[in-house]
Amino acid sequence: MEVPHHAHGRHEKKSWKAYVSEFLMLFLAVFSGFIAENLREHYVDNAKANQYVNSMVNDLVKDTLQLGQVIHSNKKILKGIDSLLLYLKAPPTDSVVKKLYIYGSFVAGSILFENENGTITQLKNAGGLRLIKDTAAVNCIMAYDQLNTVIKKQADAYYQFTLEILNLMEQVMDFSVAAKPSAKPVFYLSKDPDKLRLFYNKCYMQKQIIAGYCVHLDNQKKAATKDISLLRKKYPASE
Repeated sequence: MEVPHHAHGRHEKKSWKAYVSEFLMLFLAVFSGFIAENLREHYVDNAKANQYVNSMVNDLVKDTLQLGQVIHSNKKILKGIDSLLLYLKAPPTDSVVKKLYIYGSFVAGSILFENENGTITQLKNAGGLRLIKDTAAVNCIMAYDQLNTVIKKQADAYYQFTLEILNLMEQVMDFSVAAKPSAKPVFYLSKDPDKLRLFYNKCYMQKQIIAGYCVHLDNQKKAATKDISLLRKKYPASE
């Protein structure tokens, strides 16, 4: 009896060159995908960095405008305080006391700079700084932020002294003259020498604080102008 013979399909044995070729093709496919993904991420990161930097430039432009206005206003205040100090040392005649009420307004308020910090907050808190690869750009942004911290401390001292001076003014003057103007107003001034001396000293110290504040503001304005030029050069705005 003849046993049926089952035919088996023939499998040709691949050469080592075929295996190498398949491996190389697979490797190149994976590697190409990896490169493409890296290029895509690099493009996205660069686009985000440009957006951040251009937004920062816009903030700096706004800051320079505000800094110029705040510096100008505070320099006018310094001149007013000079006149106030002069009249505080003069004999308290009716005309002198009237001048004290006029120039007293220069220490009754504070004009402070508040920087545009939206972009720099995002850069620090959202990890945006890591996207900016240019070291000079990162350094100028961080240096500008540090200057803002110094200015904020100076502004706090300015504001605090303003409150203290207002408290003294309530004790040595009568604000009702302004609230209820009359044809012949009576300008009251305390005769307490200790309070008047303290009022003079506080106003003098306020003058020094504001003068120092203006120096910091001027330095910040110069830094902002310089940073705008650098950042625009490193990261040109998209057309």
